[in-house]
Amino acid sequence: MNAIEVNNLKKKYNDNYVVKGVSFNVKAGEIFGFLGKNGAGKTTTINMLSGIIRPTEGAFCIMGQTHTRMDMIKSQIGVMPDAANYYYEMTALNHLVFFSELKNAKVKQDQLIHILERVGLSGHERKKVKGFSFGMKKKLGIAQALIGDPKLIFLDEPTSGLDPESVVEIQQLIQELNAQHKTIFLTSHNLHEVEKLCSRIVIMEQGLITKYGSMDELKKQYQQHIELFLKIGPVPAANVQSMRQELSQYCTDLMFEESELTCSVSNEEHIPRIVYTLAKRDIDIYKVVPKQVTLEDIFFG
Repeated sequence: MNAIEVNNLKKKYNDNYVVKGVSFNVKAGEIFGFLGKNGAGKTTTINMLSGIIRPTEGAFCIMGQTHTRMDMIKSQIGVMPDAANYYYEMTALNHLVFFSELKNAKVKQDQLIHILERVGLSGHERKKVKGFSFGMKKKLGIAQALIGDPKLIFLDEPTSGLDPESVVEIQQLIQELNAQHKTIFLTSHNLHEVEKLCSRIVIMEQGLITKYGSMDELKKQYQQHIELFLKIGPVPAANVQSMRQELSQYCTDLMFEESELTCSVSNEEHIPRIVYTLAKRDIDIYKVVPKQVTLEDIFFG
């Protein structure tokens, strides 16, 4: 089952299309990464899917409801925008009470307190938001998105600007929510975070989707070669040339530097053959490190 199905979605302002026809799906229960540089059309797309703005053309379906039934959709989703609005004179608990009323969600106070506990704000329920740190406000934004126990949660830059400890806490929270069968739609400029959390991703550029698929699919598509680093024992000078010739059938760009060997391989099956070639020549091998393509390579590639 798909939590989201998007078909040729477009948005035009004046005579300019900022989203030029995007199509993708998000599977129920997955953490889905939605990426792109500033101005790519990410926020506009999210605003259409969450009902903040209407699409110019195209259609989408969320949790089985078409985009013409945003009243039904809004009851099943939670949204944490990147630039969340906070009412600084309100306490954290009153903040959630206010937003639950806006959402027409019948939520008891003890349930709201439990939500604050889940996001790490236990003990701060009755403190005013104006005294919260930046990280605490981020957590309050996630708590706001959890009101009504939504099946689908949009998180826009949930860890941006946070210290490393808070980043880890929120990443763990996202994983916990996903373990409870929540579908997470995540946007982030932290590519390492996306690679760690997301099973599939979309990358947008200038209003269009340019890359779409699972991390494994994209890595296979963009992995042209594997850079290989080996820390080895000394190689007798008399053996370097013959070893270079033997290894050249498995790798390219071969370089020896004291106790290091670096090269490029087109197929990971060649790596054990390189190790075997060194071992049979009684060369000690201390470390083998293959550097494979990363999400950063895919994003900027």
